[in-house]
Amino acid sequence: MNARRSTFGTDQPRTDDVDGRASLVAQLVDTDPERRRESLRAARSRRWIDVYGDVVVRAVVVDGAPASREELVHTLSVSGRGHSLVLEDGDAILVVTSPGRSDLDVDGWIRDAAARAGTRVIGAIGSAGLRTDEQDLQRAADDARATTELLVLVGGDAIGTTRAEDLGVWRLLHTMSGSPDLVAAASPAADELWRAPDPMRRTTVEAYLDSGCNVAVACRALFIHRTTLYYRLESMPETVRDALADGLQRSTLHLGLKLLRLWEGKNRPDAVPPSPGATITPIRPRQASKRASHPVL
Repeated sequence: MNARRSTFGTDQPRTDDVDGRASLVAQLVDTDPERRRESLRAARSRRWIDVYGDVVVRAVVVDGAPASREELVHTLSVSGRGHSLVLEDGDAILVVTSPGRSDLDVDGWIRDAAARAGTRVIGAIGSAGLRTDEQDLQRAADDARATTELLVLVGGDAIGTTRAEDLGVWRLLHTMSGSPDLVAAASPAADELWRAPDPMRRTTVEAYLDSGCNVAVACRALFIHRTTLYYRLESMPETVRDALADGLQRSTLHLGLKLLRLWEGKNRPDAVPPSPGATITPIRPRQASKRASHPVL
């Protein structure tokens, strides 16, 4: 037998098994911490997810009618039975996988299932790993949700990762309620770049700072020659040149530009998808759910 395959088949589950499994899976994000722990222990003991291998939580935001969303959850639950657990958590759909069980491209599988269900995945899909010593899925679920929210708000290219573990400073910025006025007070250089009618200067400085002030890396990101980069930097306003020349001001400028990008994402006119019944961003938090009427199986 192929060791990477699950002991569960992909056939339609028995009717008498559906409710018990679905109830247990839903309790992985229950408001009661003890029920969450019990559910995770049960899922591990039944080998629905790996006990010692990698376990990854993905948070998916979709655009479409409620019926299409329900169809997507059902499709993922049935077709992913051998390698994934699927549950709804507020406006997000969580997909919990054990990567060692399958060579499946999980993101591609989710997007294909969404298309068949008559909906679509909005933006990139954020993920977070469950640590082997964790007895609760909550932290990983929250990190995956926050990552997806960031990816929807500012775009995957701006962040450069879909993994919560690689977010770096974005994790800090995501917790801040900054505004352009705050950034202007902390970094006049960032404010000047943000307000400039030509976005080229802002793009150039941001790419330069993202590269760690490495000229070769910044030029590749901008698709320009190093002579062009030097010219652009030298022709920046004095406030920007001064900030780039000072370590602390340079760091503040970098953070200010990222905070402004995040603020723009939260306040842009098209932040709410136009389709009827669409899931909106930021992702709404989970609602306090009623405890299941029957115990964990």
